[in-house]
Amino acid sequence: MMLFAYVAALLGVVVAMAHYVIGYRVVLQPLFREQTSGILAAKPMRDLTWTMFQLHSLVWAELGIAVLVNRWQGGSDLIVYLAILIFTVSGLGNLLVLRRPHPGGIMLLFAAAASAADIIFN
Repeated sequence: MMLFAYVAALLGVVVAMAHYVIGYRVVLQPLFREQTSGILAAKPMRDLTWTMFQLHSLVWAELGIAVLVNRWQGGSDLIVYLAILIFTVSGLGNLLVLRRPHPGGIMLLFAAAASAADIIFN
């Protein structure tokens, strides 16, 4: 049943896009606008901060798509286990750090569950 692979891919890509756009507008732009003589005063450090913040988005989208492509190609479940691990750790980390439910963390946990269901039902 391909449904769970499609759900994992959709959730991974949606969370990644939301994290990229909303994170940039709500977190990074205000941070970079602040006057500082500290570590963020140097453009390379701002670029590095932006890259490290947005790297998560890339990983979540790639893993979601990898679960789907893996199912299409009949590959091994190793990539799916990796997706389950990263989606779960990211979702739990999000919930623990924010100390409250967050839509992104919940969606990542659902992506992990969909990835696990993809293994169980295929």
